[in-house]
Amino acid sequence: MGTTRNVREKYVMARVMRQNIKHQEDFTLKKYGTWEKAEEAAREWEEKLKDKLPDKLSTKGVKTNRNSSGVVGVRLDKNIKCKKNGSIYEYLRWIAFWPNCPLKGGIGWSINKFGDDNAFVLAVISRNNESVDRKFIVDEFYKLQQTEEYSKVLNDKSISLQESDQRPSGIGFLEY
Repeated sequence: MGTTRNVREKYVMARVMRQNIKHQEDFTLKKYGTWEKAEEAAREWEEKLKDKLPDKLSTKGVKTNRNSSGVVGVRLDKNIKCKKNGSIYEYLRWIAFWPNCPLKGGIGWSINKFGDDNAFVLAVISRNNESVDRKFIVDEFYKLQQTEEYSKVLNDKSISLQESDQRPSGIGFLEY
């Protein structure tokens, strides 16, 4: 819910968006006399309207145009480190994150260590369970690894590394 003063046109506009439907009403100074009275009328309109509106839609798990991995809450992280000797190292990892994640930047799974596909699946498992417990996540990975569900998770992946950037395709044994 929100109100906006339109000084140029001399009215207060009240807007509410629910389930992708915009509800709007204008409160003119001509009718209400002062900004304060127009804003008070707008607040009263909002209060009356609130009871009639449907519940807000949850945005949890909804993909937006900012999502590039194909899975909500999973992203590819590219980190470049320059060593003192001039060597440059590129570290790629899949990171899972969610609101109130106990790890500030989310939980990451190294592509160098696990391979691109396995690291992605580990990140998806982390996100789906909202867990940073690596042993639990690896155990869930083993349960999933030889199933059709593993392929379904990979089908959601919309980023593929270039052939030249491809890290080991997978590791048969994950250590943790």
